Amino acid sequence: MNIIFNRIINLYKQYSLYVSVFIFFWAIFALTNSGVDSSEGLFHYEVAVQIIKHGQLGFATQPEGIFQIAPNGRFYAGHEIGNTLFMLPTAFVNVMLENVASRFVSLETIEKAQQFILSFQAGIYSSITATLFFALLKVGFNQTVRLSFIATILLALTTFFWTYSRNLFDGVICTTLLISSFFSLVRYRQTKNSVFIISCFLALGFAFITRVSMILGILAAFTYLLIYRKASIVNKLSEFILAGITLIPFIIWQLWYNFLRTGIFYKSPVQTSVYAGNNALDGNIFIGLSGLLLSPGKSIFIYAPLLLISIVLFRRFYRQYPKEGIYIAALTIIWFLLHARLRSWYGAVGWGPRHLITILPILFIPFAVNLDYIWQRFSLRITTICLAGFGFILGLSSIISNWHFRIMYAVEKNIADDQNFIWGWSHNQAIDMLHAGVDNIIRITTKAPIIVLQNTYSEANEYASSTINIWTNSFIHAGIPWFAVVILLIPLFVLIYLSVRHILHFSQQPNTLEERSSRAII
Repeated sequence: MNIIFNRIINLYKQYSLYVSVFIFFWAIFALTNSGVDSSEGLFHYEVAVQIIKHGQLGFATQPEGIFQIAPNGRFYAGHEIGNTLFMLPTAFVNVMLENVASRFVSLETIEKAQQFILSFQAGIYSSITATLFFALLKVGFNQTVRLSFIATILLALTTFFWTYSRNLFDGVICTTLLISSFFSLVRYRQTKNSVFIISCFLALGFAFITRVSMILGILAAFTYLLIYRKASIVNKLSEFILAGITLIPFIIWQLWYNFLRTGIFYKSPVQTSVYAGNNALDGNIFIGLSGLLLSPGKSIFIYAPLLLISIVLFRRFYRQYPKEGIYIAALTIIWFLLHARLRSWYGAVGWGPRHLITILPILFIPFAVNLDYIWQRFSLRITTICLAGFGFILGLSSIISNWHFRIMYAVEKNIADDQNFIWGWSHNQAIDMLHAGVDNIIRITTKAPIIVLQNTYSEANEYASSTINIWTNSFIHAGIPWFAVVILLIPLFVLIYLSVRHILHFSQQPNTLEERSSRAII
């Protein structure tokens, strides 16, 4: 027993910095979580519950949502399985909760508790992503603890990354898997340890069976392996073979799962006419590109403004890290081209250009790696402060309100069309959310009536979306005493304080200790 305990202590000492980073961001995201989720991730969770309860992927009768009939007469989710797999632990906990609590409380209360537990899953994804991003900067790009931590905070709190930390859209878990794969690629370049090739393509394999479009990440990874160093054909071939072998189980699964659902092994349901309204590759690529880059309502630079500096400094980054620069450029180009070609290039009912959330941390790297350089130049420093300030205010507004609620509200007011919500200057999604944040604060202080939508939202959801859309506010509105809510909040603030203290303490240590921590993650 003592041996096991000592090993746990030693592991914590080796990884304590990264544990503290994870805890910090998890506590931040938990603090600003809404307590509910309204994304299509709920349908993925429904499949996870079906697996836990019945050991089956399909349903005898058609549930609501993304489910459609298969050749065998059963109903299966039209989306891929990856997000569901990562929800299995949460589904197991919630099923156990239902089995135990059903003897004492109503099913309605149990369902609310289950939804509350599930709502924190996206925050876990995002916290892992932030931790991997921090580790990539520190270990892969030789940044200090302080600079790595500041850059990660800027990624997390000045972009639409923050908003998606409470949304189970499957692109969020793909963000985690993509940054994990790139971290492994960089570590392989540094160490030549084949374990990192396996971990890279394991992450990409899971990403592929989550969203088929993640094949672009696989192509970018193979490109990196091809160019990262000069080596013999034999060595290159062995790397490619190892990567390919790692992907084989995922490819076999996807082919079988496609055949089960559509009767065609190479066609996923998302490629059928059912999803053509969003996924058909017959859109105007020039409109898509201009929208993703320049539209007032969906431009990536509105929802992640610091990427403007990433572009300005990309040439400098490329001179520092040419192979990584090629990877970032290649992935960015093919990602934009594919998604600009979609009929719904902006991602249908989403916050900002939601398809781009997956590559956001990758796009952020040129800025993050040059943070020290930025801070030494007055014009860049002032520009960074202004852009970060705007990004934080927009992100905070989206936390205060509810982007899905605002879209439904815009539909009710007949201003949700593309001309207004995407291309308009006065009624686009970003401006609407800024108005919503201000209006909600005014509504709280003046006790004005909440916004009521017809036949769409519950009163509790309307209240949260019209005031402050975080779980603590909803709890108090539901009748839970304020002091009980405070008791629940105290551990989160304690975790934030302790994790920040540990990170700052670690950043003040001699470089030898930082290097030792870096080697610990090999």
